[in-house]
Amino acid sequence: MPRFKIKSVFNSPRTSPPPDQQPSTVEDDDPPLTPLQLLGYKSTTHHKLLHSELAEELRLHIPPILQISHSWSLLYSLEQDGTSLNTLYSRVQPAVGESTTRRKGYLLVVMDTQHRIFGAYMNEYLRPLDKKHYYGNGDCFLWKAERDTIRNISTLETSGEQLRLKVFPYTSVNDYIIYSNHDFISIGSGNGRFGLYIGGNFESGATDSVETFGNEPLTTERFNILGLEIWKIN
Repeated sequence: MPRFKIKSVFNSPRTSPPPDQQPSTVEDDDPPLTPLQLLGYKSTTHHKLLHSELAEELRLHIPPILQISHSWSLLYSLEQDGTSLNTLYSRVQPAVGESTTRRKGYLLVVMDTQHRIFGAYMNEYLRPLDKKHYYGNGDCFLWKAERDTIRNISTLETSGEQLRLKVFPYTSVNDYIIYSNHDFISIGSGNGRFGLYIGGNFESGATDSVETFGNEPLTTERFNILGLEIWKIN
């Protein structure tokens, strides 16, 4: 598993959300968080999209009540579970008897064929809706991780990589946060564009700037999908 230095960049939206909806980070005087455990990868899995360093950085942007969770569970993996949108929906839905009042979060992680990593944090599980109905709240955000080459200043030789995390929080400009059906998944939309669009065959997707999150495109505007994962946080 490659290891990276992490640098986080928080992108302020053009219209700031209310204070109780802004992603929070752990203050310097807070007690340290228990290191995360990422549960669910098989020993045979080749493309493990979420490594511990990236997960720990993303952890600082989710709601504080969920930051104390020290284990995240892999609900769906394109590599492990196959290319079926119906399978994804069935694997992420709450188990029979599971509490519906306990707060949960879901992390979508995508890798394109250029090995760029990006995705979304969602406060609700993905599910197919027969009628066009958006869901999700101000906890949701888009994110992308960019790799920067680290060079020695004196020799200009490459000495490693630094992963720069960019987070794009909800702006409250519109309520087009999450929409999903039997054909596609979208996170953020407006004026015919999508912040993140995943086609139902998991082969291709799209990304653009949208008012929902005031985001940059997360990768090239049209991309091919190499891997996709859904993680549960509770």
